[in-house]
Amino acid sequence: MLGTVPLLETDPWFACLPPACRGWLAAAACRRSLADGEHVYRLGDPPDGLYRVLSGGVRLASYPQGGRQLVNFTVPAGRWFGILSTLDREPQPHDAAAAGRTWLLHIPLADIDALTKVTPDLYRHLALLSCRQQRAAIDQVGTSMLHSPPARLAHVLLDMGGSGQVRVNRADLASRVGLSRDGLSRLLAHAEGAGLIRSAPGRIDILDPQGLSALVR
Repeated sequence: MLGTVPLLETDPWFACLPPACRGWLAAAACRRSLADGEHVYRLGDPPDGLYRVLSGGVRLASYPQGGRQLVNFTVPAGRWFGILSTLDREPQPHDAAAAGRTWLLHIPLADIDALTKVTPDLYRHLALLSCRQQRAAIDQVGTSMLHSPPARLAHVLLDMGGSGQVRVNRADLASRVGLSRDGLSRLLAHAEGAGLIRSAPGRIDILDPQGLSALVR
């Protein structure tokens, strides 16, 4: 659709595509707005294409134990999701729901299929996008296993918000850091007392990114 190209020009994966692929996918892409908690898709839904978060975030949640929800990851602005089911055509492996007011860019599966018939090399680029996501997931697991809770919190906040504002609810943040909500509350209070952050309902303002970075080292 008209106007989507500027939204994709700064994306490193999209920039590496052949020009013909970029034009095709940009023309197929459409923007979608979601309210907080609104689902993009649900666990078990059929694949429906690629998504890129333009603003806000998307929680990817599964249910590994007796229906208890586990937030595996919150996709921040600038990241893609939906790649796994796009490649293997299996049902969606998790719920995907907006974390706050969110805007997405969606490239429907039918348009991806049509392009691969003309340019089969697109599959290689999709595989590279999947590899990037797998590496990011491995890094996240390593951070959770090797770092202390303060370091994990600092890593997550910097990854989600850089030097600005992080919009996230406490349940999602606790899941990403690997703590109970009570444990997270104590950790946030300590970080706020140290002047690193300012905590408010639904958001965290990063006041001292250098101080947070020092915790991760």
